[in-house]
Amino acid sequence: MGDGRKAHGMRKKENFERELPVFFRDAASVNHVFVGTCFLMQVYSFYEGLADGERVVSGETLEIWQKVCSIAKENFLGEFDGARREEAVLALAGLRKEITAKMEVLTTYTDHFALYEYVLNRLEPRFEGELFLEEDDEAAREILRYIFLDKDNMLVNVRIQQMLSQLPVRMSRVKFEDLVRGAFEHYNGMDTGAVDAFVNRLLWVSGLYEPEGVNDYFPEFARALKAMEAVNLKQPQEEDYNKAQDVFTQTAKSLEVFTDNYYSLMEMVNLLYVWLLNYPYASKEAAEKTEWIVPLLRELCEKGLCGEAGFDALSEECGALMKQSEGILEEYIPKLQRARTALSKIAKEEEQSIAALMLSEEYACLKTSALLMSGSLFADIEKEVQPQTADRAYLKQAADSLLDKLLTAFFAQPLLLNRARIAAVLKELPVFFNSQNDVMDYVRTSLAGCHEKAEKAASIRLMRKLMEE
Repeated sequence: MGDGRKAHGMRKKENFERELPVFFRDAASVNHVFVGTCFLMQVYSFYEGLADGERVVSGETLEIWQKVCSIAKENFLGEFDGARREEAVLALAGLRKEITAKMEVLTTYTDHFALYEYVLNRLEPRFEGELFLEEDDEAAREILRYIFLDKDNMLVNVRIQQMLSQLPVRMSRVKFEDLVRGAFEHYNGMDTGAVDAFVNRLLWVSGLYEPEGVNDYFPEFARALKAMEAVNLKQPQEEDYNKAQDVFTQTAKSLEVFTDNYYSLMEMVNLLYVWLLNYPYASKEAAEKTEWIVPLLRELCEKGLCGEAGFDALSEECGALMKQSEGILEEYIPKLQRARTALSKIAKEEEQSIAALMLSEEYACLKTSALLMSGSLFADIEKEVQPQTADRAYLKQAADSLLDKLLTAFFAQPLLLNRARIAAVLKELPVFFNSQNDVMDYVRTSLAGCHEKAEKAASIRLMRKLMEE
């Protein structure tokens, strides 16, 4: 089976049109074997979690899982049917949209509760009795030693961001605005999409992003958030703290379960999507390479479609068949990388030749496959955005809009929650210190400016926890 190596020099040859169909077939074959194996392993792992009770799923989650099983069964356990494949691709596109919408809502609630976790962590020491605090300089030296322990600038920057997320926030509104505006300077001349993504990230972490569907999905988390909002955080008593901590603990566990399940489902949907796109174009050799998958996939799908009553242990044959997956991914990852690199080098002007060879559909499948297997599980595979450069006017408008939302929220929320928002935003900004002395000054000022013992104690405690990890 080809692995795309000769495609690197494809356009340097006069026989480009002869080489192209061979490369497309080889690339589809690599995708077929690699993704088919990955999908089978994901389904196997998900089912094992269901069967042994370690994975708890809601009715909606189970419904999506069974749709995935049904699509896999209909398309890979029988004769090939082009029309059925097209319907399956559309169904998977719909599932991707549904999962993406729900994950955005889950992320929104996760970010909201992360802010409350910040608040609760700083309230906790108030109710622990007498607090002992070492001198500010001693704590500052310990934190600074940790930050500059290594000479790796990337690691230093990560530790600076950790410090910003935990130490007491003590800065003026003007200083905060200047830091946020300054962060946008890093995007001058870059694509507007990068600017928009940066703004959205800051809105997410500050609990100000409201995705579509936030009022439609997961009403239990909306109720939990309202319960948190009702807690007195301006002058909280121990009863208020305990009530909020109970709500947070229960909700955080539930959010983790839902997020893990939907993340796993999206991985399966993407893999099945790519498998469906490529298998009609894969070689006979690639089909033979994946024959071991069929009986294992049949048992997994049949048991998966039975519902909770069918979540019993898999047969010994399944365990034996799974051993055949050993070494496949290691063999195909380099082939996949070479094929993907070669695909990315096909120039825009060569699409006319691709169309003349009647390979446009196959080319589109390979490009979509590359996007689905990229670093972003939730990549938008339907929207094609023309790049636009972000000038200073665009950056100013984006910064103004963001700061308007942040400052409006500050006026409406308790002080500790505002500090949580500021800390979350500071952690996401490009590192804004120019020297080690600047970092030292920030750490010392942060500790010296905090006169609330509980908040300072909690911040130092949390920093030490990070240092120990």
